[in-house]
Amino acid sequence: MKAKGLIVPIVALLLAPLTANGQTDPARARAAAVRAMPMLQRSVRTFVENRGCVSCHHNSVAVLTLRTAQRYGLAVDNAVLQGVETKTFRQLRSATAVDDAVQALGMTDPTPSTSYLLMAAQAAQLPADLATATWAARIARWQREDGHWTTSDFRPPHSGSLFTATATAVQALRSYMPAELASDRDRALQRAAAWLRTNRPRSTEDAAFRLMGLASAGASPDDVQAASADLVALQQPDGGWSQIPGYESDAYSTGEALVALHQAGASSADRTAVRGTAFLISTQARDGTWRVRTRMISPAEVSPMYFATGFPYGKDEFLSFTGTCWAVMGLLSALPDPPAGNEVGRSVPSTAASSAATPAWIRTALFEAPPALAALLADGLDPNSRTEGGTTLLMASAWNPDKVRLLIEKGADVSVRTTGGADAIGAATGVAGTSASLRALLDAGGAAEPADGVRVRREPIVLASMAGDVENVRLLLSHGAKASSEAAAEAVTFGYADVLRALVAAGASVSGSESSGINLLHWATITNRTDVIPILLAAGVPLDDMDGFGFTPLMYAATLDQGETGALEALLKAGADRGIKNEDGRTPLQQAQRLKHTQHANVLKQPR
Repeated sequence: MKAKGLIVPIVALLLAPLTANGQTDPARARAAAVRAMPMLQRSVRTFVENRGCVSCHHNSVAVLTLRTAQRYGLAVDNAVLQGVETKTFRQLRSATAVDDAVQALGMTDPTPSTSYLLMAAQAAQLPADLATATWAARIARWQREDGHWTTSDFRPPHSGSLFTATATAVQALRSYMPAELASDRDRALQRAAAWLRTNRPRSTEDAAFRLMGLASAGASPDDVQAASADLVALQQPDGGWSQIPGYESDAYSTGEALVALHQAGASSADRTAVRGTAFLISTQARDGTWRVRTRMISPAEVSPMYFATGFPYGKDEFLSFTGTCWAVMGLLSALPDPPAGNEVGRSVPSTAASSAATPAWIRTALFEAPPALAALLADGLDPNSRTEGGTTLLMASAWNPDKVRLLIEKGADVSVRTTGGADAIGAATGVAGTSASLRALLDAGGAAEPADGVRVRREPIVLASMAGDVENVRLLLSHGAKASSEAAAEAVTFGYADVLRALVAAGASVSGSESSGINLLHWATITNRTDVIPILLAAGVPLDDMDGFGFTPLMYAATLDQGETGALEALLKAGADRGIKNEDGRTPLQQAQRLKHTQHANVLKQPR
């Protein structure tokens, strides 16, 4: 909801008694955080009991919030904490955790999904082991050449920002990158800091995570101070922060801003922090929650099916829950730092991922230099060794071309698959920068395309498209892989224009649609992947198709406010029909005006 003219003076009156002498009242800040805990914990319990997936909002961010609350001495229901941590960390703590990490059959998006997971694991004090090390190393391999991480998510404000993807990746690498790859970690952090320093934020989410990322990456004090100033400059007259310019301040943006400033070393007595804390206290509902209105108002399904968890606000529930989490953490940042070791709960019970059942060679294959693997082979290690979970020595070595070539020379079988369909080529294509390994595997007879009847979770061409490695995509195509529509869809979802271009040139079909009538141009607009729009149009995807919800791509562009208008402008440049009405009888301009998307309306008003 956009700002209303009377809110500033009204809120200013509410803030006055909370900022006497320019100081935050710690007792009131703590009381507000305490008031939020029952509703948060009830919602967490219900979500964990009824949803199988591990989400960022009700799992990783919930763990961060509960552990922070615990550290500051707030009462946390240990049963709730145990329940959410058991569900959240199951892929890290199971007996097959190492196999799962290497094979990555369930991989969707390393950032921010896995990076948030590792941040939560660090907050819960899960010890580093082979599973956490493998996931951290995988995250490092998804870093783009310019230093940032991308994401397939696009739901503002929580998970669509490249700054969030990059900052959470930085924190995951700092916590769990294995010691053997310390130099790789340091280079990744330096590149990330350079990207964060030179790219400007467009939203509070961007600015807050930019600051957190720079602080975590070990950037210079001057860079951290400059990023702090950029975040402070976004504070509104009412003391809060808004998601993007033109919107009301809310608890989500204000809480994360306060957390970022605190992590960067700002004092809770700083006037910026005092005003932000006062805003949160004054806007909290009687039940302890804060309402945060979603901007993801697409009629198309973009998330798993919603269900109520006992938290209020209907369609705004999940974002309001996350906003309440950030508000609690922001309020607690106004309190004196607690003594170290203040946690009183127990960490989640687990089976160590580096237990005796894990063979000793797995760490060498994953992280150590090729001579160490050569020494094991010289001492009699079978080049076709595998774990109880089916991970082969070749799969574990697949990211390093020298190890791959060594194992092939020693007789490793490149065709071996696990019962789940994983093989060495899948392991190589599941990250970027592995073209030398992939070429060696293909030259040794590895299958670029699974044979008929062989079931795999994702084909190599799809994995390479998700990782954004156009060289691997071209290698697979040259060895007989089909340019599948699934691979093209992943290239659109992640926004990899070069990968999509290569797939289209190889004959990938991009003109189909889902049962709801959504085609890839609709999807590119919903996901705000502006760079792929011209490629889809050149490949013949209809510009003005209406989906089953009565929306053209242009209507989606007018409806979804991502804080910028690139997709809208690309569609208009291609000649999209501004006169097509949705089922409610509104044109795109009328839709933008109804939703008070001023930027979008101004673009749509411009002459053709």
